[in-house]
Amino acid sequence: LKMASEELGIGPGDSMALAERLYLKGILSYPRTETDKYPDNFDIQGVVGLMASPSAPWAAYAEQLLNGGSVAPRLDGTDVGDHPPITPVKLATRSQCEGDAGWELYCAICRRFLSTISPDASFIESDMVVRVGEDTLVSRSSRCDARGWADVGEQDTSDEGPIDFSAYTQRQGATFPVLAVERTQHSTRPPGHLSESELLALMDEHGIGTDASIPTHIQNIVDRHYVMICGPGEDGKRGEIISKGGKKGNKGKGKGKGKKGKGGGGEERPASRHMVPTPMGLSFCAAFEELDSELSRPPIRAFMEQQVQQIADGILDKDEVVNQNLELFHSKFQAFRERLPQLERFFVPREQLGSWSAGGGGG
Repeated sequence: LKMASEELGIGPGDSMALAERLYLKGILSYPRTETDKYPDNFDIQGVVGLMASPSAPWAAYAEQLLNGGSVAPRLDGTDVGDHPPITPVKLATRSQCEGDAGWELYCAICRRFLSTISPDASFIESDMVVRVGEDTLVSRSSRCDARGWADVGEQDTSDEGPIDFSAYTQRQGATFPVLAVERTQHSTRPPGHLSESELLALMDEHGIGTDASIPTHIQNIVDRHYVMICGPGEDGKRGEIISKGGKKGNKGKGKGKGKKGKGGGGEERPASRHMVPTPMGLSFCAAFEELDSELSRPPIRAFMEQQVQQIADGILDKDEVVNQNLELFHSKFQAFRERLPQLERFFVPREQLGSWSAGGGGG
């Protein structure tokens, strides 16, 4: 989901729907799985053989892997035991993938699979530390030594830094004359809005949702108008609103395109997708922070997710967990309702303040 959002500009809900349609066509394995580690009986070479068909865009690379260029997949990750990781099941064409978005998602999954059994990419990174009087200046350089999996993964391995400092590693402690000093002035700039892929990473970090449920969580806050999905903006401002389906909204100052740019059908997707809170969303967050900050923080939801997993593992009793959570949230609801007039300032125009206490706050 993170890859589809960040690299392809396809939201979690759309990418999951596309993956499910490709699964029903027998093109991909089952997509609603948390497994990211190949089981011992997974036929890796068989799948690589399918990918080596001459008509595949990555056929030459897959052939190299078949001829001894592959490496064993990493041993980290999790095998939940329900399904294998999301992998290609057969070679497909663009028309079989139902258009550009489905084809791009399929290609990304195929390339990601081949990347997992490819040699590592390696880099030579060097830091140059220069002391001028009492000041210490640091600059860094990075040069790709071997692209490895980045070739089939189509990843950028551009040089970092204008000078390769690795050539100076034998000159540690050397003294250089200062030829010139130039001072430039810059101002800090506000950060951009949280990207969709960053939100997915944070949800994963805090144990909120699964790959099966996260698309629904994100779509819910969009459908309820708590956030908007927008393209990249500048200086902390939001970019163009992205309509459902992934296309950018009204014409404006687009800030580049995603990795794939436009597909063959002319569909333009943004370079990145960002979660921009609406006034209503900000008001709700402020209201929850005012009355019960627990309700707007990750731990309470993460704890419920842990309890559900422990029920599945046979550690906790389902009825006991249900009753415990009903009691908890019923008490929170009652406390929230009793203090509802305190929230007036978050939702009522200034000239109408006091109307809740006069007419009742609702229940």
